[in-house]
Amino acid sequence: MRVRNGVGALVLLAGLLAGAEARAGAQEQHGWDFTAEASTDFPLSLGGRLGVESPWRLRLSTSLGYLPRLYLKGVNEVAVGLGAYGRNEANLIEDTLQSSLVWRTHLGWRPFPNAGFYVDAGYGLLSLGGNTTPEAVLVARTGITPPEGETALNREYHVRAVLHMLDAELGWRWGLGAGWTARTALGAAFTLDSNSRVEPRFEPSLPLVVTAFSRLAENRLDRNLEKYVQFPIISLSLGYAF
Repeated sequence: MRVRNGVGALVLLAGLLAGAEARAGAQEQHGWDFTAEASTDFPLSLGGRLGVESPWRLRLSTSLGYLPRLYLKGVNEVAVGLGAYGRNEANLIEDTLQSSLVWRTHLGWRPFPNAGFYVDAGYGLLSLGGNTTPEAVLVARTGITPPEGETALNREYHVRAVLHMLDAELGWRWGLGAGWTARTALGAAFTLDSNSRVEPRFEPSLPLVVTAFSRLAENRLDRNLEKYVQFPIISLSLGYAF
């Protein structure tokens, strides 16, 4: 009886060691994965993305790109056609956000060891370096009354905007061989907060009136951007894993 118990214990110990070795081998096989990608996140950005995945399939990525005017025009045409907002709001979005710098960073997880499916969520920042806008266009886009009594001709304003966004995506990544990868994803982005700045590019004869007009234009821009800059995102990329 003791011999049989001893043999059973040895078999059990061997099984545990084999299982531990298999798990260690699987972990060594995956290891850390670093990827550089050229990517587009329509209609948000066109640029590049760096990502890393741990042996536990936890993911971290960051991307930098710009928002092409063509992307904005495409999504605005669809939104206006569906009645999501009007042409005036579409023009305001295009004028304010065209060619913006876009930075996004994500945390995520790939739940299945043998599948490319992943879930990511994170923060996005859209920053417009500056756009010169005639007063008549700014008035038309925001619907506010221009400053009365101001005598300066050719009144123009420097408009800047920074949007803080929350976004999430569901995606799939393929290994193409020789280190090359492809990725596609479907997600959505939501504007949490907008910070606009409207500054006159002329010497006002009535500074207080022009300042009041600028602050009112900023508030109107922020409300409209926070309300209307919400859209689905389709991502496509080609990359290389190191």
